[in-house]
Amino acid sequence: MLGGPGYSGGPPALVAYGMQLPLFPLDVVAFPGMTVPLQLFEARYRRMARWVLEQEEKRFVLVLGKAASLADAPAPPVHRVGTVMDVARLEERVDGTFELVAYGQERVKVDAAEREDVSEPDGSTRPLFFTAYEPYPLERDDPNEERVAAWDTLEAFRRYASVVFEFDAQRQIDANLPDDPLYQASLVCANLRVPSTSRQVLLEAPSLIVRFELAQELMRERLPEDTPAREQEA
Repeated sequence: MLGGPGYSGGPPALVAYGMQLPLFPLDVVAFPGMTVPLQLFEARYRRMARWVLEQEEKRFVLVLGKAASLADAPAPPVHRVGTVMDVARLEERVDGTFELVAYGQERVKVDAAEREDVSEPDGSTRPLFFTAYEPYPLERDDPNEERVAAWDTLEAFRRYASVVFEFDAQRQIDANLPDDPLYQASLVCANLRVPSTSRQVLLEAPSLIVRFELAQELMRERLPEDTPAREQEA
């Protein structure tokens, strides 16, 4: 992953509290500044795309879940914390499907209180859920403490990346490293080779420092500190 454009550090989305936003469950966890490209094929998510295009503020909520499991669910089986996604590009293809690129903004609580049943080509319907915009701010700590936590985590990430990735990870990290510790955490969290459920734990961390600490724990599990790098590669 390690992509610079995905960590631009843009301003947070401006959304009115309580505004209904469509919910897109996926096996993906997005962090602030993270780029997420999507292909929308299902009728309900094509409906979501058209809803987004009608809005002045083009946003939706990405949440960890399995879209295929939502066919008959009264409420979506998803986690209770998701990420507001700011749509950078949304284009409809000639076949009616959509290509979408969005950037992660702030995290929100997910409470899918509303649904719209969208007709499928076979005559059945599948639900498109909406959640009210309810911010769930990440606590920010003393800036000096955050910088120390970021430095420690980035050093661990450089060691981790030198073993896990085949390309020149050190150069890639330095070339794409944002200035803000919040987006530095996003760069690390998005590139850890861990299950989505582990990334969800990182997303739900109460503070930025805790997010850094949890990321370090995940890297230590993969790369024990007392194991030389060349032994880890074997």
